[in-house]
Amino acid sequence: MGKGSLQIMYYIVYIIVYACMFLIPAISVALIALRASGWKRLLAWCHFALLALPLVIAGGGGMILSARGLAWRSCVKLPCGFAYAAGLTLLLLRAALFLWRKTIRWRPAARGLGRCAVLAAGIFLGLVLSWYGLLFSAIWAGRDQVQTFEGQTVVAERSWTDWDLYAYHSLLVRGADRLDRYS
Repeated sequence: MGKGSLQIMYYIVYIIVYACMFLIPAISVALIALRASGWKRLLAWCHFALLALPLVIAGGGGMILSARGLAWRSCVKLPCGFAYAAGLTLLLLRAALFLWRKTIRWRPAARGLGRCAVLAAGIFLGLVLSWYGLLFSAIWAGRDQVQTFEGQTVVAERSWTDWDLYAYHSLLVRGADRLDRYS
């Protein structure tokens, strides 16, 4: 195998992993929305929008911008990350409610234990998913500000302890290539 075919295989695995991580929750909510009726259908489509719009804006829009040498600024990335984390937390809540309703068919002794387990697991996973989602969204988005560097307007984006400088393009978009870094 040549280097080119290994790189293609790498990209295929990369696409499959990210498709599973990000698209499966949105697809599952779309299937729920298609099966629902009445006001539950409206709520399900709103939930789908909460998962799909960040993927379209941050993912698709980010790919289009990167082809032009641009990237989203943090004022776009942060709400997208928070919305997707909220959508995943809501999906987990829906799964917990589904399991809660299914325990009615269990025997009385198992019903109480099953509901306690569903409640405990739901609370734990909800807290973990919420906090990690918010944390990773905040880390991914960073914090930025507009500055002047060597006579040029730049966007300074915070990355852990340093500031990375990018070309300023608009309120929502910055350059993709880092110009400089300082502490």
